[in-house]
Amino acid sequence: MKDIFSDLYDKVLSFFTSQTADETKVVAKSRLKTVLMQDRVGFSERAMQMLKDDMLDSISRYLEIDVDSFDLSIDAGENTTILNLSIPVLRTKTDEEIDEAIAIAQNKNIEKTNEIVGELKELVKEKAQELAEQISEQEENEDITQENKEEEKEDSVKVENKEKVKKKAD
Repeated sequence: MKDIFSDLYDKVLSFFTSQTADETKVVAKSRLKTVLMQDRVGFSERAMQMLKDDMLDSISRYLEIDVDSFDLSIDAGENTTILNLSIPVLRTKTDEEIDEAIAIAQNKNIEKTNEIVGELKELVKEKAQELAEQISEQEENEDITQENKEEEKEDSVKVENKEKVKKKAD
């Protein structure tokens, strides 16, 4: 009964509001559902977008899909979490297209790996340089300390010799 009154209310209200208000309402309602779902499931918006992107990449290797109509949502029940996908398939890809898509993905992975290896090499070089500088500073400090000890020893010998000379003179 409540749904009937709600529908009637919406119909009457639609006479007095523009179509853009309904579109805004739908967008706001969708955002609210997304926020509530993320709170219940504990899935951030960033993680949701990353999951969607990964699925799009993977599925797109094998099927041509309507990316704009792709929909992914997670619903949380009391004891379960349900992943809902709506994937409009335009056509299946041929074996050659699939092989090409896989080769492209592998090349991207190789490029990314090489990029990471290059960055790691640079980091290792920087750290090695920092360590070399620290060791050099420590060696300089040890040399200065050793020189100071030798000078102190020489000074104490001079003082002892002066005292001996002074005692002999007395």
